[in-house]
Amino acid sequence: MGHEISVRELGAVRLAGVLHRGDYRKLGSSFERLRDLLGPGDWAQVRRAAAVGHDNPRRTPEADLRAHACVLVTEAFALRPPFEEIRYPAGRYAVMLLRGPCDQLPETGRRFIEDWLAVSGETAAAPAPYEVYLNDPRDTPPAELLTEVRLPLV
Repeated sequence: MGHEISVRELGAVRLAGVLHRGDYRKLGSSFERLRDLLGPGDWAQVRRAAAVGHDNPRRTPEADLRAHACVLVTEAFALRPPFEEIRYPAGRYAVMLLRGPCDQLPETGRRFIEDWLAVSGETAAAPAPYEVYLNDPRDTPPAELLTEVRLPLV
C-alpha cells in the first residue's frame, strides 16, 4: 500500500452520518445502514462516502469507540434523524492519499496523524480528521482503492 501526503487548502465540507460504536474495523455495517436510510431523492445530494473516527483506539477501550459512517452532501440535503450533521470548515489540511485496502487505514492513518504530524512542523486543529473514499470497495479491487485522510491544521 502506498501513500502521499500534501498540505492544501480545502473548501468547507458538510457530512451527514450515522453513529457507530465499537470496533472501527466493523464500520462497514454502519455504512450498510446508512445506504438503507438514503432515499431515492437523497442520492442527487450525495457526493462521496466518508467517515469520522472520534476516538483514538490506543487510548479508548474498543467498546467506547465512536465514529460516524457518512456521506459528503450538498447544502440541499434534507437532514433528518437518525442522520447527524458534521461540518468541517474551509482551511488548511494535511491530506494523505492512500492506495490500497481499507483494512490498512487504521494503522496507516495513525502513523500519518501521530508520526508525520510530529515531524511536519504543523499543528492539528479540531475537529478530528476525516476520511473520504474516492472509489467504491463494492466494485474496485482492494489494491486500487483510494482514500483521502484529511487532517485539519491550525
